[in-house]
Amino acid sequence: MTERVADVTAETQPPASPGITGSCRAQLPRFWSWFYQGCAVLLGGFALWSAGPGIPEEHFQLSFYTVLTWTLTLLIFPERKSASWRAPELLDWVTAAAVVGCSTAAILRAERVAEAGAASADWLIWVGGLVAAGIVLLRPRARNLALIGLAIACFIYYEAQFDELIVRPGAWTQTDFWVAVVAIVLAIEVARRGLGLWIPAIALVFLAYAHFGYLIPGELSHRGSTVEQIANYTLYSQEGIFGVMTSVMANYVLIFIFLGAFMAQSGMGRFFIELPLAIAGRTAGGPAKVAVLASALFGSISGSSLANIVSTGAFTIPLMKRVGFRPHVAGAIENTASLGGQLLPPVMGSGAFVMSEITGVPYLKIMAIAAVPALLYLLSIGVIVHMEAKRRGIRGMEPGELDRPMVVLRRGWFHLVPFAVLLGFLIAGFSPDWCAAMAIGSILLINWTRVALAELRPGRFERPDQVLGLRGIRNALVEGTENSLLVGSAAAAIGIIVGVVALTGLGLKMSYLLVSFSGGSLLLALALVAVASLVLGMALPITASYLVLVVLAGPALQEFGVALIAAHMIVFWLSQDSNITPPVCLGAYVAASIAVADPWKTGWTSFRFAKMLYVMPLLFAYTPILMTGTPGEAVWTMMTATVGTIAFSAWTMGWLHRRTSWPEWLLLGAAALMCFLPAAFVLPGDFSGGQLNVLGILVFAALYGWQRTRPARAVATQTLRG
Repeated sequence: MTERVADVTAETQPPASPGITGSCRAQLPRFWSWFYQGCAVLLGGFALWSAGPGIPEEHFQLSFYTVLTWTLTLLIFPERKSASWRAPELLDWVTAAAVVGCSTAAILRAERVAEAGAASADWLIWVGGLVAAGIVLLRPRARNLALIGLAIACFIYYEAQFDELIVRPGAWTQTDFWVAVVAIVLAIEVARRGLGLWIPAIALVFLAYAHFGYLIPGELSHRGSTVEQIANYTLYSQEGIFGVMTSVMANYVLIFIFLGAFMAQSGMGRFFIELPLAIAGRTAGGPAKVAVLASALFGSISGSSLANIVSTGAFTIPLMKRVGFRPHVAGAIENTASLGGQLLPPVMGSGAFVMSEITGVPYLKIMAIAAVPALLYLLSIGVIVHMEAKRRGIRGMEPGELDRPMVVLRRGWFHLVPFAVLLGFLIAGFSPDWCAAMAIGSILLINWTRVALAELRPGRFERPDQVLGLRGIRNALVEGTENSLLVGSAAAAIGIIVGVVALTGLGLKMSYLLVSFSGGSLLLALALVAVASLVLGMALPITASYLVLVVLAGPALQEFGVALIAAHMIVFWLSQDSNITPPVCLGAYVAASIAVADPWKTGWTSFRFAKMLYVMPLLFAYTPILMTGTPGEAVWTMMTATVGTIAFSAWTMGWLHRRTSWPEWLLLGAAALMCFLPAAFVLPGDFSGGQLNVLGILVFAALYGWQRTRPARAVATQTLRG
């Protein structure tokens, strides 16, 4: 990459990353920084060992992941956003230890006293605990230490009693109950620290519903559960704190987050920018197309659209502004492109792992069926980007600024090896976590080989800019751990919500209501799910929103005849809308901060560009695009959907080869609709969907040919739409 391109990011780029998580890690003094990094390395090493040669017991893996995530979240996320981190003093240590010790002693003593028939535990324990608790309430630093100590105590108790808990399912003791109560309080507080008030509020509402459900009239009523039943079910069942969300995070998502961190540390991020820039940088609006390609490459592994925006947008957004894209448009392009990376296998924003865990469908099959819709979405963004550039007369970058694609490939082809390793092992049938571990191993092997060759033949081989020695590995593990904390901090609280749904049968009740409200109309049911996903997206991370919504609405979609995997894909796609749909559109806010643009305009422009996010679920429901029919039907649907995607994108922008007139614009919309219709659809007059598919393709081809051949002067009087 030439220096002229490499220096572009310095022109307008503000600091992008430090404030995204809202953590106080940068403020930690030396001892606590070492402690944090030690815990992060321990978590990363455990994840690599579990995914590779280790075979830990499931309960230990989940509880160990949870207690480390809670510890790190409580350590670096302040109680209030405005608070700064301050090191605890001796009094904080003493009072925190007193709270943990007295709480543990009181719980254990209460069990023995209850068995003996006495009225209460020793008064000294209670008085000492209450005095210490009073001091802790006045000292935030002591509160953090006490909460971390209680988290570790819960983990120790859970592991020490696990075998006995299996022997006596449902026969909960007083100690079991109080440990569960402490764990629930910790889960809610950790979620509040990491993601704010919304998730804890929703979890508390669900807990209240589990207890007071008998007071609610109508279909949502249930007999109600006791506090003991709710607490014990939440912690000790496989549907609560240690349920699907935590299991997927610990088994799959965490190792892929570390894979993304190792890729970034090895310099692969730069290659993911250089290669698309060499391929598409010279074309009309080239930097915007680079954003689409780079976001697809990086996002397919990172699994986070926000991380994608920060990493690739730091380079592509200034380039887009430089060639002529308006700031809010540049931000919207990066936002929608990064969302496409989150839809693309293999990681799919961790949704693929949750989907496989719930449905039992093999992960490789989910990857296969999800690839085409994701590519169509990215095609839509690419077409819109091209047409926006044509509308505004935006050209590409000068050829002298860019290297040729083959030059970039020769210089960095080895960065593609981890992708090949990952996909090769997946196709061979190995588990996803093992494949990610092998990809990380290949990154290390390549990096070390390059260092060795540069030492042996310094004139012939180039030393890598970033060497993955002990410090580099530590940095990757620390970075990956911090990237995992936002979603990880919510995993247990989401488990509480899912546990209440399972305990009360709320999923079946919501399915019944959804079917009733929709009046038997699948289209109306999909609209209701879309609205629900937007509301949930205001409070929950995307993966959590998908998990909660699919538990509540998935069975209802299946009652309409939608296939299991299609129902999950519908909910998964609709759950992405909170990143691009105002008023939430968190991705738009992040992109706007990099573009120095109006977040509101960026959000609405993102919504306008990403309309395929709402069209694709309709195809999931009505067509065999997810390979739910015969191979021939699936291939035909993919072909017509490709043409329909191009036509729909042109209709969205009011531009094909040139600006469209009103009749042309209406015909484009009709062509897109006909291409999207299911082939098995039958219209009055014996017209089939397949015939309309062909007609739609012909109409689109005719419109494009007409625009290419008509006189240029006919364009001058047309109105710009969109």
